[in-house]
Amino acid sequence: MPDDEDDATDPTGLPAPAAPDDHPADVESALTHLVKSARDAVREGRPDEAVAAVDTARTVARNKLPDGAWAERIVHGCDRVADLAADDPPVAIEYLDAMRRRLP
Repeated sequence: MPDDEDDATDPTGLPAPAAPDDHPADVESALTHLVKSARDAVREGRPDEAVAAVDTARTVARNKLPDGAWAERIVHGCDRVADLAADDPPVAIEYLDAMRRRLP
């Protein structure tokens, strides 16, 4: 199936996963760890820890990812998780899952 068809049917609206050469491996590793930590915290009922993790992920995305739609969508996901972690954990987890799928 062509990539553009995948993007058109993706309900998250996130850009396709980044290519491994788009950013350093340490940035990828940090974002992956932070998204996983946030997801675990939401699942375990620790929304404050989830918000702290996505706040850090937002900072990493803004400072270390190249400008563009992909970085903007990661930041958007972090913002939404911060808004939803306490009040709507299932939706926050969906955002975190979508963000994780977009990491190489």
